[in-house]
Amino acid sequence: MIKILEEINLENYTLILPSVAVGNIGQLCIDLLISNLNLHKIGSLWNSMFLPICGLNPYDKNSNSLCTTGDFYIGTYNIILLQLRSPYIGNLNNFFDELTQFIQHKKICKIIILTSSYDYECINRSETTLRYLSSDNFLLNNEKLLKILSWKRHIKNIKDSIEECYISGGGFANSFYEHLKSMKIPCTILFCYCSEGDNVSDALVLFNGLNKWLNLISDIDNNSINIKYPPSWEYFFGNPPSSDIY
Repeated sequence: MIKILEEINLENYTLILPSVAVGNIGQLCIDLLISNLNLHKIGSLWNSMFLPICGLNPYDKNSNSLCTTGDFYIGTYNIILLQLRSPYIGNLNNFFDELTQFIQHKKICKIIILTSSYDYECINRSETTLRYLSSDNFLLNNEKLLKILSWKRHIKNIKDSIEECYISGGGFANSFYEHLKSMKIPCTILFCYCSEGDNVSDALVLFNGLNKWLNLISDIDNNSINIKYPPSWEYFFGNPPSSDIY
């Protein structure tokens, strides 16, 4: 079930969502977008395929509002974000169908899925170049933009042809991408390679790459602004150890 609390015209908006994957890079990047674009919550998504959670507002310590498994955020930009905070535990067809119906009903024009993949899948592990899959002709046909972005298309060569690759460790990204392609809805997956651990630097790479494409924060490239981290990031590794143990 999707419930939007505000009646907002989302025609020609872009929906950005994470796939819960290795290192949680997509979710961390969504956190950065919400914090730095000052987006606010407008609704939630409930689906039995995701583990239910509920907690305090991760972006404002002084707020009494709650966060749930899936929340929608919006601001003054033509983007709507869906933050997913728990893994899925079953068949996702119902989730795909429900979200696709929402996309079509609201006339959202394209989808961006943020995810990650195991670093051992990358031939050169020191490489930080972002990878992408896309069915968005506006992006695929814009050679000048792709050259500026310096991304690599995630494909493999098969004799005289090429084929899009599966993103190992990328969660539901590939499945939802194929579902949206079958529905003729433009979709792009953007991801980086990573390993489990402190993945803030990987999230920043993904955040900067996405911003370079969408130009959401125009002065970020010359380091004239400071990236704002959500207060919830202070608890990445839990509370400090109790002094009673010493």
